[in-house]
Amino acid sequence: MIHLMVTIGVLDWNYEAGSRIRFVPKCCGFLRHFISTGYTGSKMNHGFLQILFTVLLVMDPIGIIPYFLGLTSSYDRKTRNRIILKAILFATLVLGVFLFCGKFILDFFGIRPGAFYISGGGLFFMIAFEMIYSKPKTNRVPSVGNEDTQSNFVALFPLAIPMIAGPGLLTVIMTYVSGGDSWLSSVLTLLPALLIGLLCMFMVLRASVLILRVLGTMGIFVMEKIMGLILAGFAVQLIYNGLLSLGIVRP
Repeated sequence: MIHLMVTIGVLDWNYEAGSRIRFVPKCCGFLRHFISTGYTGSKMNHGFLQILFTVLLVMDPIGIIPYFLGLTSSYDRKTRNRIILKAILFATLVLGVFLFCGKFILDFFGIRPGAFYISGGGLFFMIAFEMIYSKPKTNRVPSVGNEDTQSNFVALFPLAIPMIAGPGLLTVIMTYVSGGDSWLSSVLTLLPALLIGLLCMFMVLRASVLILRVLGTMGIFVMEKIMGLILAGFAVQLIYNGLLSLGIVRP
């Protein structure tokens, strides 16, 4: 086995034949140990990417664009950007409460993880069904007045709740927190996924006019259908996992 170790600046370049290349800061022994324990392993990466993809599917930033533009059509660009920022902050607060307290809520009411898998899968399937068979959202956006006092209410409802931090995303949090190996590991995995999802939502809403111009209403409509099909498959798998967890079916 070939083993090379080269020090360049503040980085150690560690290479072993047949293994991946690792770049480890010399100045951070904790990070060196953290990486060497396998945090960057394929299994951990796969789990994180799965959660991140689920968060983005349920959050559906692209599908919200027509609804958001219709909802804020009477506001100028500066007010619209302020509404986006407030909505993201409101949604972050709500998601944080469920992230850090969700497991304790389930334990208090005695809800087993398998039961929540089944209920969450059913909810996801309903969301996927609506995404697949609904009409374009531009046909059903409500009209909103242009008063400044209403901008806070628009940011809170319906933009932050339930469009961003809706029942589906809260179910994702509760499901993964209740079914993880430990509460801390679940939180540490979910937290960056949620932050990335909220950042994507913020960027998409800020660029909503440009995205709608490029993709068009029909393009966003088609993308939402594809995401709905993927979410439907995830919902069925979640229900199956719940049945396995409760011992109702056998693998």
